[in-house]
Amino acid sequence: MTNQPQVSRRERLRAQTLREIEDTSFAIIDADGVHALTIAALGRSMAMSAPAVYRYFASRDALIEHLVTLSYQQLADAMSQAVEGSRRAPRARVRLLVEAYREWALRHRRRYGMLFAERADDSPGQSRVQTPLDQAMALLIDLLVAIQDAARAPGTTGDRALDGQLRHWAQSQERPDTTPLAATAAILVWSRVHGIVSLELTGVFDHQTIEAQRLIELEIDNAVQPLTAGR
Repeated sequence: MTNQPQVSRRERLRAQTLREIEDTSFAIIDADGVHALTIAALGRSMAMSAPAVYRYFASRDALIEHLVTLSYQQLADAMSQAVEGSRRAPRARVRLLVEAYREWALRHRRRYGMLFAERADDSPGQSRVQTPLDQAMALLIDLLVAIQDAARAPGTTGDRALDGQLRHWAQSQERPDTTPLAATAAILVWSRVHGIVSLELTGVFDHQTIEAQRLIELEIDNAVQPLTAGR
């Protein structure tokens, strides 16, 4: 039997405090938005001094970035779990994936807003950082490729310049064999769903007869349709 490394009491207490910091920070964000989260507010909620908080995070920005990463992971996990073990057809699993995305956003409105908000340390020249959400995007791409393969649809968009850009994007998603047509579908599904969900969260559809979920399903069908052209 392999001896498991023992975790010291100090390490356990540190891990416990870190989880409490995360939970308390999310509670503040969920209640009042990310702007309400400060080191001072966090310290007051935890009956903890600001210098003590700084032993875990060097700055508020560092704390926010940590929470953003956690939120991405929560969203990606929700999406992955929605299709895990499912034997449905790829197109049906795309719907499950998207439904999980929307449900998480509606359940965690302010965390969702935090994910896509501009942050002070962002800059145009900053290299792209991989996030856990890329795992869910890779899953979406795989499902769309499966749809295309089954239909034997053509792989290009007809725009050579755009095809090159799409191949480069697919490589950035660690899916270099993805056709430009499948890459297009993935980008359109994500951008259209994100757009509709964002409008829904801002109340655009409140007191109207438009159902956001029906719009999303229509947009999925429109994005996937070119992949089934071979049928």
